[in-house]
Amino acid sequence: MKVLELWRYPVKSMQGERLDQAVVGSLGIEGDRRRAVVDADTGVSLSAKRYAELLLCRASTTDGEVTIGFPDGSEYPVDSSGAANGLSDLLGRRVVVRTARAGETIRHEFPTDLPTGEGDSFIWEPGLEAFFDRAPLHLLTTATLDAFSRIRPDSVFDHARFRPNILVETDQRGFVENDWVGRDLSLGDVTCHVLDHKPRCVMTTRPQGKLAHDRDVIRTIAKNNDGNAGVELRALEGGTLHSGDAVRLLN
Repeated sequence: MKVLELWRYPVKSMQGERLDQAVVGSLGIEGDRRRAVVDADTGVSLSAKRYAELLLCRASTTDGEVTIGFPDGSEYPVDSSGAANGLSDLLGRRVVVRTARAGETIRHEFPTDLPTGEGDSFIWEPGLEAFFDRAPLHLLTTATLDAFSRIRPDSVFDHARFRPNILVETDQRGFVENDWVGRDLSLGDVTCHVLDHKPRCVMTTRPQGKLAHDRDVIRTIAKNNDGNAGVELRALEGGTLHSGDAVRLLN
């Protein structure tokens, strides 16, 4: 097995950027989900689980500076008034972009029915110092994508729907990473513990880039893998991870 692709998402719920290498520590990939679009009055972060328009934006990093690209082709520095105004217009509510800070409570606004994105909102506090839902790292294998594609060939099971940090290439078949939960994993010089399965939600159905809206994606996952796709990780020994690094189970 090897690392096929590495991804970072500088702003939660926006499209991210592919990396050749990434510095990995206790808070995952450096610069990953350190910012989020938040309600200007409450500071609660907004998610594409409720605000699908966020996935039409892309966050990218150049020389350490993050830029937000909008659906109309405009671009603004992440902390600028132009970005805040553009996002407020896009979402129909007054928002700003906030950076996660140590010691501050992260609060997310999610829909009560996560698989469909419907229902009233509720507040989720993950207890982490960045804008993650549950864990600092998310890994997905090509085997899982291929398995879903064989089950539902009319849907496109592109990795972008699942937003992994690490896409692992393997010649195994089936939902292979399901068996990794509770075990340790070596990825190049980085050692991680596999915390749990990765439960999926309405995010996998949202349109983004060339991917169309498709509710059959989440239906297929729910029926064939208990609503999971991929696994959640935390780094035990950090380091620099490279595309092409070998991946192996340690125990």
